[in-house]
Amino acid sequence: MESSSSAAGPLGRHRTIHGQVVEWIGRRIVSGELSYGSRLPNEAELAAQLKVSRGGVREAVKALAAKGMVDARPRLGTRVRPRNEWNLMDREVIDWHGQVAAPEFLNDLLELRLMVEPGAAQLAAERATPEQVATLEAAYAGMAEHAPRLPEQEQSFVDADLTFHLTLLRASGNQLIEQLGRLLETSLRHGLAASSHAPGGVEATLPLHHAVLVAVRGHRPVAAARAMRRLIETTTSAVSRLD
Repeated sequence: MESSSSAAGPLGRHRTIHGQVVEWIGRRIVSGELSYGSRLPNEAELAAQLKVSRGGVREAVKALAAKGMVDARPRLGTRVRPRNEWNLMDREVIDWHGQVAAPEFLNDLLELRLMVEPGAAQLAAERATPEQVATLEAAYAGMAEHAPRLPEQEQSFVDADLTFHLTLLRASGNQLIEQLGRLLETSLRHGLAASSHAPGGVEATLPLHHAVLVAVRGHRPVAAARAMRRLIETTTSAVSRLD
């Protein structure tokens, strides 16, 4: 398939053409622009619109079908499948939800974090290495440094926040929990960015990050789990005020 795109087309230039077409369609499905049951333009129309080959469109549709997002049938065209049939644990599907800031996905993400992260914090308090504790300390220090200068330093704040949470998951010593963190990394980044916009969210959650850090550093598993639960519950409350 082509390895470069035309600047005149609607696709970005940061990935292969195949990846760009998959993402272009996938994001529109996730955002609801292409809703359940709606029919995609045919190959020729999409190829002309995106300025790619028909074969490129065909391969992209196959990729989306493999993710459970579309159903392509000869003579009947390609239609969007219901969301409960999508592979929501597919990395790209997760990323698209984060990119379009889908509210229902953010809520689902917070519920998942509430189930996973308190337990991860408890394990981290038992298993974290000195290097991992040092990384948590540096990440928290970065958050504290950049918090007073939000939103101008949002990127740096979110980078530090993301490092804190991913390090905590890794410090659990559980490979499946660490893998889940890597899978959710992009959506977690978008979720943390959204929570940083919530009125009073950073002021309320920054001390709770510190409480988690202190509990992990002091090898206090129950306190670490409790602090992390309060952190995510406080984040959920703050995000609800964005609606």
